[in-house]
Amino acid sequence: MTIGSDAIEHRFGFHKATIEGENATLPRHRDVRLKFREFAEFIDGVLPDGRAKSVAFTELESASMWAHKAIAEDAPLVAE
Repeated sequence: MTIGSDAIEHRFGFHKATIEGENATLPRHRDVRLKFREFAEFIDGVLPDGRAKSVAFTELESASMWAHKAIAEDAPLVAE
């Protein structure tokens, strides 16, 4: 099965962040960053140091990355 040019462009093209309007992405990026930081601070304070805590932070970073990608993909593609 091929992914197709349109899907590849959508996944790997540049999606320009928008500041205003109904589909503005910058405010959503900000809100997501704040919530991830809050949760990171919380788990940093309650989890004991060690490998499991390190893995939890790695996975949290992964979740943050995917969340931001989901928001970015909602922005319009820009021709480069």
